[in-house]
Amino acid sequence: MSAEDLVEVRVHGRGGQGAVLAVTLAAEVAFRNGYYPQAFPFFGAERRGAPVAAFLRYSSSPLMPRCRISEPDCVVVFDPLSLPAETFLAGLKENGLLLLNSTGENLTAELKTSPENKVYAVDAAHIAAGCGLIFSGEPLISSVMLGALVRVLQLAPQEIFSKALLGKFPRYEGENLAGAERGFLEVKEVLKDAIFR
Repeated sequence: MSAEDLVEVRVHGRGGQGAVLAVTLAAEVAFRNGYYPQAFPFFGAERRGAPVAAFLRYSSSPLMPRCRISEPDCVVVFDPLSLPAETFLAGLKENGLLLLNSTGENLTAELKTSPENKVYAVDAAHIAAGCGLIFSGEPLISSVMLGALVRVLQLAPQEIFSKALLGKFPRYEGENLAGAERGFLEVKEVLKDAIFR
């Protein structure tokens, strides 16, 4: 297995945002597209709002490490304002991808990434609200972030992605499918000039 064959993703979120669900479903999408996936969470205090990390690995080979991911190819951040940038950027590979739940307009110079990194943004909270994905006054962004992640990684074509999600949401299935599709279609690359101005 070559090093280029293995893709490792680290997701940062808060308890209740669905980071673990998004990683689990991304593994399902990877499997349906012919990869061997791993998905697993890491919890600190298990309570709503507490920091959560979730990990995804996939490869065309079943031979993969079984440990937390410290040097990811891609970092996904569900709530960029809740963590210092140095925390979620730690270990991101030089040519890695960064996906943020953000409009892409309010990123600051604190977001110091390698010039080779690509930064993507999707306004997941706005999309989730527009799709009716609100619970206890909070937008449920996991399906939106999942759609954006699948697109950014080029993990699977939209048809495979959509089929993989059928039956995965016992409640709000239509809303989640719509949110995932919009995340897939609306994620955009943020130009570095927009970040460092």
